[in-house]
Parts: sequence; structure tokens; C-alpha cells
Amino acid sequence: MSLTPNQIAANLMQLTRDLDALVREFKALGAKAAEAKRTAEVAYARAFMQAEGPVEERRQTALQKAAEERFLADLAEREVAGCKEAIRAIHARIEVGRTLSATTRDELKTLGVHA
Repeated sequence: MSLTPNQIAANLMQLTRDLDALVREFKALGAKAAEAKRTAEVAYARAFMQAEGPVEERRQTALQKAAEERFLADLAEREVAGCKEAIRAIHARIEVGRTLSATTRDELKTLGVHA
């Protein structure tokens, strides 16, 4: 399937818009992940300070009580990582589009067509 220069350009413009949206999402997810991490750390600290007994028992009690918050923080970090991978994939697609555009221009020049 051959694409015209205009189709290639339109595709690249759409990829750029998609990239912009993903970058905004990445920033928002980063803030969400930081908040989730802070919530987990505070939950752990509160549980640790409220627990009684030797330090190791207090530590384990705090880990158990803050497990849900830590899990949510881990999920938030995975969302950030997933978005980062999506950004990388868009960058790769843009590079493919640029290469395709250059190849198409060269082919048209060889045929004597000015695009």
C-alpha cells in the first residue's frame, strides 16, 4: 500500500497530536504516582508509630497495615511506566513516518514529479 505525501504528512501530524496528549497524560500520571507514594509512606509511618512491641514486629505490622496504599502506589508507577512506553512507541512511529516521507519524496523526484 502506497501513501501519498499528503497522507504521510497527515499521519505525522496526527502522531504529533497523539504524542502531545500522551505527554500531558504522563505529567498527570507522574503527579498521581507521587501522591500515591506519599500516601503509602504516611500510612506506613502512622501504622509503625501506633504499633507496639519490638521494632521488627512494629515494622511488619506497619507493612501489613499500609499494604493497600503501597499496592496503589505501585499501580500508579506502572501507569507512568506504561505511558512512557507509549510515548516511546509514538516516537518510533514518527521516525518511521519521516523515513517513509523522505523515501516517497526521493521516489517522486526520480520520477520527475514535484510534490
